[in-house]
Amino acid sequence: MNDVSTGRELVDEFGINVEKFKYIMLGPLVFLLILSLPILGMDWQARGGLGILIWMALWWTSGHIAVAITALVPFVVTTFIPIAPIEDLVTVFSHRIVFLISGSCAIGAAWQRWGLAKRVSLKILTVVGNSARKQIWVWFLLSTALSSIIADTVTAAVFIPVAVTLLSYLGFENNSERWESPVATNILLAIAWGASIGSLPTPLGGGQNLLIYEFLSEAVGRDIYFYEWTLRMLPFTLVFIPIIGLYLTYILQPQDEKLPGSKEFYQEKLDELGALSKGELFSGVIFFIAVLVAFTEPLYKSYLPNLDPAFVFFSLAILLFFIPTETEENVLSLKSIVYFPITILIVWPSALALAKVLEHSGFVDIIGGYLTGFAEYSGLLTFLVFCGVIALLTNISTNTASAALLVPVVIQLFASQGLNPVPIVFALITAVNLSFAIASGNGCLAVSAGYGVNLKTMFKHGMIIAFIGWLISAGLAYLLNSTLPWWGTI
Repeated sequence: MNDVSTGRELVDEFGINVEKFKYIMLGPLVFLLILSLPILGMDWQARGGLGILIWMALWWTSGHIAVAITALVPFVVTTFIPIAPIEDLVTVFSHRIVFLISGSCAIGAAWQRWGLAKRVSLKILTVVGNSARKQIWVWFLLSTALSSIIADTVTAAVFIPVAVTLLSYLGFENNSERWESPVATNILLAIAWGASIGSLPTPLGGGQNLLIYEFLSEAVGRDIYFYEWTLRMLPFTLVFIPIIGLYLTYILQPQDEKLPGSKEFYQEKLDELGALSKGELFSGVIFFIAVLVAFTEPLYKSYLPNLDPAFVFFSLAILLFFIPTETEENVLSLKSIVYFPITILIVWPSALALAKVLEHSGFVDIIGGYLTGFAEYSGLLTFLVFCGVIALLTNISTNTASAALLVPVVIQLFASQGLNPVPIVFALITAVNLSFAIASGNGCLAVSAGYGVNLKTMFKHGMIIAFIGWLISAGLAYLLNSTLPWWGTI
């Protein structure tokens, strides 16, 4: 954080706030206490799994320790206490999805390095002008659209610095001024919330989606095609976009304002970028090819069974290291990689490792027992209960953590009773992405917090949006499953 002291270290940095040492120690102390006490009839391994979960949740929500360091807890603990086999956990770092994340984030870094996203933003703003409501809508729709094809955190990392640069031209030059300005805060929230909810239509939307994608693929016995995911999640996206957009522009921004600047101002900044550079051109073309390969997989799968979109993304990203630009720098280089959100390569595998810990320890089976009755009902109440639990968890920890904890539990619970887990999992995808309230909830919110968004406004209205989203996600999933037989089957 720069100008504003919030008592939280929320950006994705590898750091610890040592001044809060007593709060940091609370995590391991609670773990040792749970491990030692016979509670809920669990054996020591199940208690160890629960202890690791609570330890990580305490650190995630405290904001005093970097999320990347918190992500390493399962590996450190299981090295010394055999709650789960450490050799099984470390394999998550070589998972195919890690290559997909690496590729999409690397291409996103090239976008940011060469200014392609900035060019697109400025071009649209030359049309929108200086209306506060229109700018909020534009930033919201831009981040929503982009986060459907690259990770939500990358989207926020691309657009928020651009928005902050433009806000500085409009008089909001530092974190304090952006914190105090409802308009500046609303623009930053529009990007963060847009990236969060825009991640729904494809597995590429974020680590939490890729995690669920892997769990669901294992459950059905094959890789889910991207178009299958998109068809089922598109109704949720189309419902949430107007709801959140209108909330931003009429509840958070009850009066429209004319911001300093004009269409001519944005055109001037666009003209300063000059002609489209080779870096912009090649990073855009390569990304388009990668997305095209991912979405057309059903067309070539029978002819090219080994062509995996995850490795296509990774390979095309590597190709950018060899493509020259007008300068002595290639499209991807060390100068580009500084924009790469390295934390996601630690957090996503660790969430998968946490799921393995909970499974090996037996904790998954215990939680499944408590939720069994709701699975048997398989009506609206089932969707409300499961979506409610995961929506709550995603707003007090992280979306990736909530996906890692509950989704495999739910899948195993339904499968053990001979029930189809697909409908509830697609409902949970929406619930997992209802992370709007606290900056540790996902990378989008963390990035916005780092640039001075008003955290009080984020929490108050984020919880309201999450509550509304919980009811909508459960109700819409129940309606789709009841009326469209194909929706809940893969």
